[in-house]
Amino acid sequence: MIGGHVEGPVVIGRSDGVVVVARQVLAHPGGLEIDVEAHARGSSPDPGGPPPGSVDFTGRAQPRFRLRLADGTEVVQDDEAGLRDGRGHAMIVSGYEAAWGGPQDGEDVRLTLWISPLPPPGPLALSCAWPERGLRDAVLPLDGAAVRAAALRARPFWPEG
Repeated sequence: MIGGHVEGPVVIGRSDGVVVVARQVLAHPGGLEIDVEAHARGSSPDPGGPPPGSVDFTGRAQPRFRLRLADGTEVVQDDEAGLRDGRGHAMIVSGYEAAWGGPQDGEDVRLTLWISPLPPPGPLALSCAWPERGLRDAVLPLDGAAVRAAALRARPFWPEG
């Protein structure tokens, strides 16, 4: 399905050595898709190591995301409890690429977040933290009503039948 465009590209947050960008925010009838890029330069300023649950399969610290819904509920990346028990939303990483190294000791991460079900109307806040790289509490405000309107503009890849 081709999602309805909500936002993007837009900077979610920036610090001296990091920038995190939402390349696009797309709404589908069943959920919200957010394509994100995070770029860091220089060595990680936090030698203490990443907190539990914030590393990928390479063992490297990664940016972490949360979505605050209009009612104050927080949907946390990779916490699928809401889907398992049927009581809430979930945010999973449905696509991922990473590269690091080079002359500037940089790090580049691309990921796709999938939030389901579709968030309710009202204000939403996508937050990002990558404390190992010096980024804390960067926020992208989104409008839940605009998200739901964009979901109505989503179209199937192929016509029915």
